[in-house]
Amino acid sequence: MPEKSEASHAYIGFIRPFSEDAIAVKVVRALDRDLPVQVDAGRLDVSESDAPPLPFEKLLTRTALPFLVLALEFSDSRRPRTYLVDPPMVPRVSDCEHLRLDKCITVNGVVLPALCVYSGSLLKFTGDRTHVEQVLDQTAIYLAKYLVWLRTRRLYRRTATGIELVRERRTGEQAIAAALQRSNDLFWRGYWPGTCAPSSPAGHLATIRPENECWCWSGKCYGECCRDEDQKRERAVRAAPFVNRLMAAVRSKI
Repeated sequence: MPEKSEASHAYIGFIRPFSEDAIAVKVVRALDRDLPVQVDAGRLDVSESDAPPLPFEKLLTRTALPFLVLALEFSDSRRPRTYLVDPPMVPRVSDCEHLRLDKCITVNGVVLPALCVYSGSLLKFTGDRTHVEQVLDQTAIYLAKYLVWLRTRRLYRRTATGIELVRERRTGEQAIAAALQRSNDLFWRGYWPGTCAPSSPAGHLATIRPENECWCWSGKCYGECCRDEDQKRERAVRAAPFVNRLMAAVRSKI
């Protein structure tokens, strides 16, 4: 059991979202249009085949990649969480924005953030399978999107006038940490297919009813959980200078 995880059960195993590149292309076209996909034992497929092509499809190579995933289950109302063990996310190289840094655990001395596979206000659990099984299906979809992010990431630099592209990532190229060690202003940013759940207090307040499940994975109602804190944070944002409000809005879209 991971240190200080408070989990009642832990499961570890491999998830390979794509069996081959051709299927990856079809699935990603569906994910980008928010169309339904089928998940069977961690593998994704789709019946939709006439979705228009995406401009980055030539980069979707070597997609039959296995991910070693750790899932934690809790005995109380908290929802299951999943963590990517291998290949590890390397900060500033393969570390994407879609993580729950507030729910980190430590495994063999390595700090792992939880994968933000769903918003508790959006994922509706059904009664035919366990919650952990359904979260693992969502994790397979998350890893498919993450793989797109990895294959499409480009190197950027922060400058005094804004963000500028340093170079495109070439097909099949492996990102190395040395590319970033030369400057703290360099970072990777990739494409994340499909829409994302609201990730700001304003977005939560606008889309989640008080009686609906909270976005934070507690399993509690929003009105009894994070709603008051979201209201406080939103009031603080509105009271802040215009530049601070603008930056908060930008961060909520990233």
